[in-house]
Amino acid sequence: MIKRKRKFVAITTLIDKGIVISGDTTYTGGIRIDGKINGNLKVQGEEGSLLIMGHGSKINGDVEVEKAIINGEINGNLKCHDYLELNTNGIVQGNIEYDIIEIHEGCKINGNLKFIKNKKKIEPKKNIKQVLKKSLKKLIQKNSVSKK
Repeated sequence: MIKRKRKFVAITTLIDKGIVISGDTTYTGGIRIDGKINGNLKVQGEEGSLLIMGHGSKINGDVEVEKAIINGEINGNLKCHDYLELNTNGIVQGNIEYDIIEIHEGCKINGNLKFIKNKKKIEPKKNIKQVLKKSLKKLIQKNSVSKK
């Protein structure tokens, strides 16, 4: 199994325990939910966004995000464009669409799983020899110009 190093953004929004939001919600960046949302939750812009749901949190509505770590309950469909992690206390009552998924023992899914291909283009890694040759060439040119 090939493991990719995951980059997550900082949490910029917190919905704490005891807070209930009614209505559809959009966000950018990182959000942590320990309270409840009664409505759909959608990421705005996708790039570099993260949803973290703490134990006891709840969303009654559809969720569309880039990356998510779920340890709460979602009553609706979940679409995750990049990485999805369902922890031990995670519950999803709906269909799940994902690109990469990690499921921990004890989580509950009541719906269908569907793989979706991530639309991001992955740049091939540059050959290290080519990079070194270019760097050396620039350094030699720089030194020869400064000696004249």
